[in-house]
Amino acid sequence: MYVKELQLVNYRNYSNFSVTIHEGLNFIIGRNAAGKTNLLEALYFLENGKSHKTSTARELIKWDEEFAIVKSTVQRLERELLIEASIFKDGSKQLKVNGVASKKEQMKARPIITVIFTPDHLRIVKEMPETRRAYLDEILEKTGPGYSYWRQQYSKILKQRNMLLKKVFVGRMKADVIDYWDKQLVGAGSRITIARRDIIYKLEERADRAYKNITESDVNFSLIYENQLLKEGIKDGETEEHYLSLLKEKRKAEIERGQTLVGPHRDDVGIFAAGIDLRTFGSQGEQRSASLALKMAELSIITELTRDYPVLLLDDVMSELDRARREALLKYINDGVQVIVTSTNVEYLKEMDIDASNIIKIG
Repeated sequence: MYVKELQLVNYRNYSNFSVTIHEGLNFIIGRNAAGKTNLLEALYFLENGKSHKTSTARELIKWDEEFAIVKSTVQRLERELLIEASIFKDGSKQLKVNGVASKKEQMKARPIITVIFTPDHLRIVKEMPETRRAYLDEILEKTGPGYSYWRQQYSKILKQRNMLLKKVFVGRMKADVIDYWDKQLVGAGSRITIARRDIIYKLEERADRAYKNITESDVNFSLIYENQLLKEGIKDGETEEHYLSLLKEKRKAEIERGQTLVGPHRDDVGIFAAGIDLRTFGSQGEQRSASLALKMAELSIITELTRDYPVLLLDDVMSELDRARREALLKYINDGVQVIVTSTNVEYLKEMDIDASNIIKIG
């Protein structure tokens, strides 16, 4: 899969802009605030129907304009796709593929698949657990079409259950009403737990290999799924039963606190190198190597499960890495992957043999 052309109309700082993008390695070079990141954000939007930077679609529309359009020609296996996304001032969106408007249930079809790596992703290791949960969820939503549905369901059920816990605490409702919502929570939560467990197994194997390459060492890299539901030896068919028993055990404390204390919304992922928990005790270099290894593992998994190479978007990451890590990153990327890199720094381009036609200058 690779992007051939990208066109923006009234998108962020662009009134009318188009650019040709080549296979292989592409660099977008420009000063700060020139709009380099906006190009990667636009490609991410074509896939996800949302930005990786803001939750408000209206912010993507150029000031004083009524709409924005992102259009791209993408080669996907043997097919050429013309993808066009429109964003309107009222927050509504429309996606067309080869001129045919997608229905709401088709919006998850992902006509383009990307893997994005920004300086924020360098904090996957050291930030709060929700950062690592979001990282797992993004992979699962790209590779498992049903996962997004169950995650949305879980979020709705969790919100309703927490509201009812507060009502029980103040005496406005009897505690047994929670039983129904326990079963709903368990149904969605168990699916999320098992999906995350399975993807962590896949990530660990690939990230271990990538970490060794990046650090040029034989240090073992491992991941531990920190989840309240899973016990060693518990079978998939027993997960729901165990989940229900934990909820009953915690019921009194949950009513007192007005929040659900058990479930995948409290998950975390332990990240270890040579047995050391990098979240707490890793050096900055080790944490960056681990984040990089996880992103390379993500790229490998998506390639395997979708049977196509995603487009790799690197937003100003190169300047955050030293020369050895930059070289390790580019060396690890398969020749079949299209890579689009943004940067303000042209100095490290001198280290690489880059065709001038693959350098896009902005501003």
